[in-house]
Amino acid sequence: MGWRLKDKAKVIEIGEKFIIAPEDVKTDRIKITLAEGKSFGTGVHETTVSCIEVMETLDLKDKSVLDVGIGSGILSIAAMKLKAKRAVGFDIEKFAIDECKKNAKLNNVDIDCFVADSPAAVDEKFDLVIANIFDDIILSMKDEILRVLKKDGHLLLSGVLIEENFKVKRAFEESGLRVLKNIFLEEYTTILLKREEK
Repeated sequence: MGWRLKDKAKVIEIGEKFIIAPEDVKTDRIKITLAEGKSFGTGVHETTVSCIEVMETLDLKDKSVLDVGIGSGILSIAAMKLKAKRAVGFDIEKFAIDECKKNAKLNNVDIDCFVADSPAAVDEKFDLVIANIFDDIILSMKDEILRVLKKDGHLLLSGVLIEENFKVKRAFEESGLRVLKNIFLEEYTTILLKREEK
């Protein structure tokens, strides 16, 4: 995705508030600038776009966010620009963590990102947990994802294939979460759930 900084014509508007654009592009939208790199999360893929559109509808002010499979850091950057208090993320690839740190600096936000392969590496609980990864990995991490989700916290899942949507949705519903949004894209789906413990 070498166009990220090189091609000034490549400007992507997302949702009501965001734009992915080079540093020197002036805009009234909330701007995210991404360095050149090979990790996932450029603002082009339908799952990334869908996650940001859903995040715009949430009140993230002073909230904590965990980004499972952080990639380029784009979703954590969006969360911080929506006034989240703290963003933490991990990825199995070291190059993704290096790019995430570079992108956080480019966007003047702090993100605590590190190499790990599951939420087991995290000790705290979060107001919002985001997992924009493959559905089989989401299901394999279900218990760990639930462990780090606060009471009344939101869970944002994407990368879920259309044919796997029901299985993933049901797994989390059976664990006590309520589906708030279930969005069908061209190939994938995005699911927003909330933990509502009595």
